[in-house]
Amino acid sequence: MYRRIPACLAPLGLLCLVAASEPPATGASSSGASASAASGDVVARRGDLTLTVADVRAMLDHADPATRARAEASPSALAAFVHDKLVDRSLLAEAEAKGWDKKPDIVERIKEAKDAVILQTYAASLVPPDPNFPPDSAVTQTYEVNKARFMVPRQYHLTQIVILVPPDAKPDVAEAARRKAADLRAQALRPKADFAALAKKNSQDVATAEKGGDAGWVREDTLLPQVRAAVANLNENGTTEVLRLPDGFHVVRVLGIKPAAPAPLDDVRPQIIQALRQARVQQGIRTYIDGMLKAEPIQLNEIDLAQKVKVRP
Repeated sequence: MYRRIPACLAPLGLLCLVAASEPPATGASSSGASASAASGDVVARRGDLTLTVADVRAMLDHADPATRARAEASPSALAAFVHDKLVDRSLLAEAEAKGWDKKPDIVERIKEAKDAVILQTYAASLVPPDPNFPPDSAVTQTYEVNKARFMVPRQYHLTQIVILVPPDAKPDVAEAARRKAADLRAQALRPKADFAALAKKNSQDVATAEKGGDAGWVREDTLLPQVRAAVANLNENGTTEVLRLPDGFHVVRVLGIKPAAPAPLDDVRPQIIQALRQARVQQGIRTYIDGMLKAEPIQLNEIDLAQKVKVRP
């Protein structure tokens, strides 16, 4: 029930992520592949293109705080983050192989992007960081005023039985897998049935099967649409029908439900601090520019400019 990603990056099967638009392709460009890819620390692969533990850590270090916090919140969110980064690198490698980065208009836009990075980072350097900013009182006040923006969606504690089906499986193979999943569901619904024992013995998703199918707590907004719809009206210990997902057939049971609620202040404190520090920097930059222009104003004749550049009135 997760997005289709390499097995090493999907500890909870395919339970939570959005389905990929296509299965991994072979023969992808090796652009961006780490030199240590063969050392066993590869965590995601698409053809010859790989991401290592070091790659992922570097990506998280350079991500904005909100994105990093989401990625570090759960295994499924981290898998989604890495999946998307690998998709980006795949597209980038494909574009470079076709010489896309050499097109004149693209070269100009790359220059503009480079200039923007220089301007943004230089402007930020004009405001010395203050390790004591913001004070706790400002963080608390910001949290209270914006509490509704820090809502954690409903969460489900899910367990599952998975019967895998290859994407190119023949109809009779897929039907046999569906019947097997349906039979396991029927067994799970019998009085005194042990869902965990059934999952441990029969589920083909190795990571969850060894834990009795337990996929842990999963945020509602990370579930595939068909899974979200299936569990939305279930109570605790409710079981879905057999669900056909990209990797095969799933039977999902809801072990627990946490309603949507504001995230605790400690969970969002880093985001608030970062936002307040960014606001401080922006105010400092505006003050610096105002002083710069006061010392030496820009000389500009709007009418003359429009006539010479031939701007329509």
